[in-house]
Amino acid sequence: MNPFRLSTRLHPAPRPVRQEAVESEAVAVPWRVVRRSESGVIEVEHRGPEPLYSVRFAMAGSGMLGLSLPRTVLPGERIRVVVRGAFADRDARSAAASADTMLVMRWFQPDGTELLWPIAL
Repeated sequence: MNPFRLSTRLHPAPRPVRQEAVESEAVAVPWRVVRRSESGVIEVEHRGPEPLYSVRFAMAGSGMLGLSLPRTVLPGERIRVVVRGAFADRDARSAAASADTMLVMRWFQPDGTELLWPIAL
């Protein structure tokens, strides 16, 4: 057994961080959910005027998400994602019924701003 000693180190009090006011504008969501199936397929259509970059989906909570690689989506294009239940229960309805599950769509606008849109399951 190796003896060791825990020591406390005193750190100086943190300085207040000066933050400049950042003005943000509301941005209209350029997406529309056009189809939901009981098998867990969600189809989303891009309704905006310009291409969006690195579009991908992420899921938080119980459930699994089909492969979602970043891609460029042109106006009028549709993309699909498949939502599944947890490992023991692969039923998509179980993931949708779970209170802690959220599907999030992420993308970059042409100016480089990353935006997120939560989609209720």
